[in-house]
Amino acid sequence: MGMTKSLKFSHKILLAASLVVIAAFTLFTFYNDYLQRNALRLQLKENLNQTGDSTAGNIRNWLSGRILLVENLAENASSPQSTDAQNLALGQPTLIDTFMSIYQGKSDGSFVTQPPDDMPADYDPRTRPWYVDAVRAGKTILTEPYLDAVTKGLIVTLATPVKSASGVSGVIGGDLSLEILVKMISSLRLHGDGYAFLVDANGRILVHPDTSLVMKTLAEVYPANTPKLSQNLSESEHAGKAQILTFAHVDGLPSVNWYVGVAMDKEIAYASLGEFRNSAIVATVIAVVLIILLLGMLLSVLMRPLNLMGRAMHDIAAGEGDLTKRLTIQSEDEFGYLGNGFNLFVERIHDSMREVASSTVQLNEVAQRVVNASNSSMLNSDQQSNRTNSVAAAINELGAATQEIAQNAARASGHSSDARTLASDGQDVVGQNIAAMSRLSKRISNASEQIETLNTKTANIGQILEVITGISQQTNLLA
Repeated sequence: MGMTKSLKFSHKILLAASLVVIAAFTLFTFYNDYLQRNALRLQLKENLNQTGDSTAGNIRNWLSGRILLVENLAENASSPQSTDAQNLALGQPTLIDTFMSIYQGKSDGSFVTQPPDDMPADYDPRTRPWYVDAVRAGKTILTEPYLDAVTKGLIVTLATPVKSASGVSGVIGGDLSLEILVKMISSLRLHGDGYAFLVDANGRILVHPDTSLVMKTLAEVYPANTPKLSQNLSESEHAGKAQILTFAHVDGLPSVNWYVGVAMDKEIAYASLGEFRNSAIVATVIAVVLIILLLGMLLSVLMRPLNLMGRAMHDIAAGEGDLTKRLTIQSEDEFGYLGNGFNLFVERIHDSMREVASSTVQLNEVAQRVVNASNSSMLNSDQQSNRTNSVAAAINELGAATQEIAQNAARASGHSSDARTLASDGQDVVGQNIAAMSRLSKRISNASEQIETLNTKTANIGQILEVITGISQQTNLLA
């Protein structure tokens, strides 16, 4: 707040405009980022689902062809055949090339396999899971992957019962290596460092480009946020990288539920959003620079009347302004309205100054009259003072005369015995003198009070003269 107070008005406008541009671009970026993220997520979901469905379809087609081979073989084996005929049927080149091994277990415990393999003497196919499950299901089954004892690789078994008039006479089975599925899935090339893998209904990984993850569960690979077996997009983290995953169900498989998982690096998948954000930041910076340059030049022109008005007001405030000058109004906008108001204000101030100057002249004349009257009063005061001094001298003479009268009275008293008539007359004269002295004393008191009153009025007149002189000086300064 303190920083903005020190900025000029034009700078504040530039700052406000820059903030508005930044806010607008920021809101646009967030809104467009939201729209693009949703659109990209929908497109990503569609692409991943399409890839998953396509891969699941390839797996289904691959297994369906092999299921048809086994079922066709079981149908041919439903009629009674010799052992040589069975070996001949199982040894067809197509079957040998397709399956790791193709075999038939009969209800009597006999076992025939191609390519030929020495089985233990106590080997009973009727106890094997593939035989038991096929008989129980009464149709073709696909086993869960298991580790082959010879190749040490994962294999699955296709098994279908051989039905005859008397019931199930045996089971035809064929082993398939998952290496073919590994090659099929690994051949997929997905944008954004993506890959596909195969899991069962329990989330156990059957096929994965990283062989170290095979036979592990999704909960073990993605412990923080285990993805669900769904076509909806899930986000999780593996090996320190965020991933987007989706799963497509492989339809048409007997007795098993497999899912093709498709994983993609999240950062690469949303890379276009990062590029858009960078572009938006660059565009914001360019827009702010252009706004500052263009608006700065425009404000230098638009603010010119205001700057002129500011300098004129500063001159007036400094006491050196020429009140006869007026601003030139070049527009009818807010600045023009403000300029008209300023001119009207200066005109009124000028008129007021002229009235003050005229009043000052009159006030000086009145003050001069007061000064003259004061001087006359002071002169009369000096005359009154002289008269007072004369009265005082007369009083002193009267006192001397009184003393002389007293002395005469004393002498008259000494001769009272001789001239009573003269004494009586002298007494009368003394009484008259005393009465005259009393009247003179009263007059002296009245004269003294008048002198004090005159001195007080003279002092008040001096104070009035000082105030008038101060007003005259201030008026001359204002003029």
